[in-house]
Amino acid sequence: MSVSSFISKRFFFSKSNWNIVNIISQTASFVLVIATCSFFIVLSVFSGLKDFGLNYSKAFDPDIKITHSKEKHFNTSKLPLSEILGLSAVNSLSRVVEEKVLLSNEGQNSYGALIGVDEHYNSVVKIDSTLAFGRWISQDLNEVVVSVTVAEDLSLGLFNYNGGLNILVPSLGTNSSFLKNSFKSDFFMPTGFFQSADEVDQKNVFTSLKSAKNLLSLKDNVVSAVLIRSSDAVNRFKLSQKISSIVGDEFIIKTREELNETYYKMLKTEGLVLNLLMGLILIVAMFNTIGAVIIMIIEKQENVKTLYKIGATKQQIQHVFFKHGLLLSLSGGISGLILGCGVVYIQEVFGFIRLVGTDIPYPVSFDSKNFVLVMGWLLFVGITGSYLAALASKKIKLLR
Repeated sequence: MSVSSFISKRFFFSKSNWNIVNIISQTASFVLVIATCSFFIVLSVFSGLKDFGLNYSKAFDPDIKITHSKEKHFNTSKLPLSEILGLSAVNSLSRVVEEKVLLSNEGQNSYGALIGVDEHYNSVVKIDSTLAFGRWISQDLNEVVVSVTVAEDLSLGLFNYNGGLNILVPSLGTNSSFLKNSFKSDFFMPTGFFQSADEVDQKNVFTSLKSAKNLLSLKDNVVSAVLIRSSDAVNRFKLSQKISSIVGDEFIIKTREELNETYYKMLKTEGLVLNLLMGLILIVAMFNTIGAVIIMIIEKQENVKTLYKIGATKQQIQHVFFKHGLLLSLSGGISGLILGCGVVYIQEVFGFIRLVGTDIPYPVSFDSKNFVLVMGWLLFVGITGSYLAALASKKIKLLR
């Protein structure tokens, strides 16, 4: 152990003769505990809210979506589906038909997005996780699953055998006119209601692929998109590039991040701003440490002169105060980080704090990346603050 390390530890663990120095040092350490603890908790809450929101995205968006670059509906014979399924990173795929439709029930009208899905749809997206009431649709019957919002707007009930949801689409037949047969319609029985906070997803109306094709007068092999679920550990962007090389330029391949490009950019921006703001708070808290070290330099003038007379160099004396400031910073910061980890762990496991008006625990996520990030900020701020405090010793006439 070097002389500067030994002396800095003695200064750190021993009480000062000046009571004000003890108070300032304890206050600086306490402020760092609160700042670091808050930093980690806020990052964990942000990660929890992000995961909470992305779970809804996974319930409606696939890992990868394939659509035609020019046609709204295309024949699946144009796609080498067997070759795509043969890729090791592809777990499953689903064929869907999408169309904007009018919705009607007992004189109440609205609009929505009809999505006809096959029997593999639930293995590609996690729509089951949002189902609040009822059950999923059958592939052999005219059944629909709608959002709770649409059900309330149209006064829909589950399994209403005396009525149901009337879905209308523009009739594209040659004999149709604006005044006669302008819409083609069919009745569907609601079998389930799902919940979603997104206004776009609330307009989704799910039915079987067969029923949707009958309503839209589409042939058997015609679809709007092919949805793909990839392995959890795979890089979706690289997989989309591989699929793109297989299907060619005729099709558009988008990952979940590209389907929700604005949302993911917003998350990155919010995360960056949050880190900068919390880092700034940590920097402000570090000024207390700088002040505590400078006060100690003044209080230890006689000790420093003695060290200088017995052979200690200016650099060694600066190292003493640098290491003292570092000990002060790290002791408070690490204590705060441990406290923050404890708070996040308790909330994640026991969920004491709930979302207002619900029984849902406030979402937090114990992420090791947040731990590393806070520790990185703490080391950066602690080293910088201790160095600046040690430099301040040059301006104080201690060594004459």
